[in-house]
Amino acid sequence: MDQGKETVISVWHSWQGPAADGLTAVVSAYEAEHPDTFLQLIYQESLVEALVTAVPAGEGPDVVIMTQDQLGRFATENILSPISPYIDNAFLTDNFSPAAAAAMTWQGEVWGVPLLQEGVALIYNPAFIDTSLIPADGTDFAALLNSAQTYHATHPDSFMFCNESLSANSLDAYHSAPIFFGFSGAEEAGYIDDWGGVHIDTPARLAAAEWLQAATPVLPSDVGYEICLDGLQTGEFAAWWTGSWSLGALRDAGVAYQIQGFGRPYVHVTGLFMGADALPRQHAAAAAELMTYLASAPVQASLALAASAAPASLTALESAEVQANPDIAAFGNALANGIPFPTTPFVTAQWQPMAQATAAILGGQQSPAAALAQAQTAVEQAIEAAKRP
Repeated sequence: MDQGKETVISVWHSWQGPAADGLTAVVSAYEAEHPDTFLQLIYQESLVEALVTAVPAGEGPDVVIMTQDQLGRFATENILSPISPYIDNAFLTDNFSPAAAAAMTWQGEVWGVPLLQEGVALIYNPAFIDTSLIPADGTDFAALLNSAQTYHATHPDSFMFCNESLSANSLDAYHSAPIFFGFSGAEEAGYIDDWGGVHIDTPARLAAAEWLQAATPVLPSDVGYEICLDGLQTGEFAAWWTGSWSLGALRDAGVAYQIQGFGRPYVHVTGLFMGADALPRQHAAAAAELMTYLASAPVQASLALAASAAPASLTALESAEVQANPDIAAFGNALANGIPFPTTPFVTAQWQPMAQATAAILGGQQSPAAALAQAQTAVEQAIEAAKRP
């Protein structure tokens, strides 16, 4: 602790490597501009576990940097505090991408400020596909299906894209999200909303499921990370529905690639949240001031480049520095129509039923309507079971 500072704000995070170096630089710049404030930057290897233990004991952070997936749980367990008195929803919607802004709200209140975002897009090998086959309209699934049919007809031993969810043998429900959410509009709330309502057996989901059924003849029978990675190198697949986490493997393999968004993917948002212990310490106002600073476009641009992730700030995304990095810029654009990765405490209820429904549709074991109805019931029952003491 710096005894010469009047206010000490603790910030917990789990960043390492260049991202952590970038965060340290930002913290130093903030302290230089705020000479009465000392930021205590603390790395936590097991951040979630540390928060659950420390906050009830009054030893938690004032600010925590984390992805939004624990928001619903931490809000209900009083691990975090809402920041609505300091930052309102208008500030979020005016300054950040739609998915990033939505990820910071829970049951109508603002709980955080978004920093970075990550999700899946179509990563294609330009050696194997004419880019005109990928529709510019990211929700024109009819055109995408037509392209996939055309591609497979002219390349009988190949497929236009590999998606780790799209096989009768797959139990992955994550990578199909751009399709199931891609048939709905801006009101999309995901499979489970903030209040535990289930939205699976709906007209939009049925349209997506029927599209999958129609696409089955032009989808590979076996999928998986390694299968998709190898296929993009050999030409078995022209494109791969995946995220920035796969780019390193592609570069190591010497694969040329381009990135284009399609559908409405899940968006993982890293944000700044206020720990519940900030209030009794009377650090809430100072913590909110720090969060606002880190929301600024120049800071977000520098953090995005350090972390190799798309910034949540719209202005930062359009900055010359970020646009000069083609991968970050492309993923930022690709996630523009995405929806937040689930923040509900009941998220585990959705994965297996949706994976089973997708597999049953692609394998011909169930009609789209029957598969979705069964998944809806299974998720509702799992949520009700989880609510029981």
